[in-house]
Amino acid sequence: MARAGILYSHVARAATQLATAGKNPTVDSVREAMGGTGSKSTIAPMLKQWKAEHVGVMAATGVGLPADLLEAVKSVYQRLQEAARAQVDQLHAEHQAAEQGAKRAQDALRGELQHLAIERDALERELAGVKASLVRDQAARQKDAVVIAALEAERDGQAQRLADRAAEVRELAEQLAQARRQFEHFQEMTAEQRQTDRQDWEARTGAVERDLGAARGILQESREALAVVRAEKESLKERLDSATAARDESIAMNSVLVEQLTVSREDASAQQMQSELTAARLREAWEETAQVRASASALEVEIGRLRERLEARLTAAGKKK
Repeated sequence: MARAGILYSHVARAATQLATAGKNPTVDSVREAMGGTGSKSTIAPMLKQWKAEHVGVMAATGVGLPADLLEAVKSVYQRLQEAARAQVDQLHAEHQAAEQGAKRAQDALRGELQHLAIERDALERELAGVKASLVRDQAARQKDAVVIAALEAERDGQAQRLADRAAEVRELAEQLAQARRQFEHFQEMTAEQRQTDRQDWEARTGAVERDLGAARGILQESREALAVVRAEKESLKERLDSATAARDESIAMNSVLVEQLTVSREDASAQQMQSELTAARLREAWEETAQVRASASALEVEIGRLRERLEARLTAAGKKK
């Protein structure tokens, strides 16, 4: 139980006076400064709380700084803490804005996929009508065979283009993996740097200006790392836009193919087995297009993970400050 009359304000006043005088506040020295009143068990937790709230003062007291220089160092330390917190808040706001933009893009892509599914169903129904028309028009088999041969050639060209798109997606995945490895390497090097800085701080608590310079260097490294990640994100976004444009081109070519089938059904008559084979190949083309979209969505997920890791890195840097 605390002895009546011994308050935290008394302990804080005595500790501040000792620190101002260039002395290290201890339980015994604080008790002596209060006139020998209060038990050590009562003073100890109060003094521990005061030291936790005045870390900068204790560091300066260890090297015997004058009172006015001590206040100046404390003011600089507080301003640096406020600037670091403001920088972290700004980066957090930018990250939230980028995350909202990515979510909107994902919602738009989901709506587009639904629209494409509706178009696919319509095309399948139309293809069923084409089959019925081809059965009724079997008299013009030779002419239809020529048309189907042309369509198959177009289909082969489309398959090649889809293969090219798949190769580009794989290349994007490899570049993303490389960017992830670089970012992890940067995190490891940053962790080693923090460990070295912590050892230097424990060994030389009196070198306040040097520690402040190291903190500014770490903040600059964080900004450069953020700039690198942003540049990589922009590059990945450009490649994703290219893949999306290629996908749109593939969809347009599919539409042209369907229009050619619609025109040919008026005067074409092919065997039912040949028509079913063409329909199966069209469905395969749609499935390959869906795989390209899925790969693009996976790239967006990886970009989101990079943002989360960057936010965690910046949060850790802010805690160190």
